[in-house]
Amino acid sequence: MTATYNLRGHLIDKNMKAIALSHPEALDYKPLSNSVLISYAGYDRGKMATPMPDNVKNQYKAVLELPVDDIEQKSGKIRAMFDRLYPDSNYHIFDDDDYQKTRNFIEKYKDSHFVVHCDAGVSRSSATALAIAKELAPEDYQKLLDLGIYFPNVLIYSYLVEGKFNDKLYKKYSKQLHPWGI
Repeated sequence: MTATYNLRGHLIDKNMKAIALSHPEALDYKPLSNSVLISYAGYDRGKMATPMPDNVKNQYKAVLELPVDDIEQKSGKIRAMFDRLYPDSNYHIFDDDDYQKTRNFIEKYKDSHFVVHCDAGVSRSSATALAIAKELAPEDYQKLLDLGIYFPNVLIYSYLVEGKFNDKLYKKYSKQLHPWGI
């Protein structure tokens, strides 16, 4: 019998390699026994602004917490804007260290089911779930894209697929992940 989950009106197979959820959905989701959690939340002085409660984290084989803000570019203009918004530099853009932590986690748990969540379950989490599916379960990749409920963070996706980020990759993946435009 196939386990399913109603994700925003879409019945999906819980055995998909990766799924992206919002914070409230992740609180209620009942993971499979072989599930691991990648948890994104806004950055707050090096910690998760809205961490998952321990009773939720304890349902997973392993948890990776990433205090990363939902910022899609690293340009000087973007950094200047965030420096004005947060004069104390209390924000964090996904970087090489976050990439390495995520890459190591994915490699270590590649035989697991990945539940990835962020605040809205639309950008950071979907970028990560899509990259995992692309690598480990290509048959699930298009299913996730076809849901039409995600708007993947191109910076995170580029890092996880290419191991780097630059303007050329931003343009390439923006067109691929957001064909209707940004």
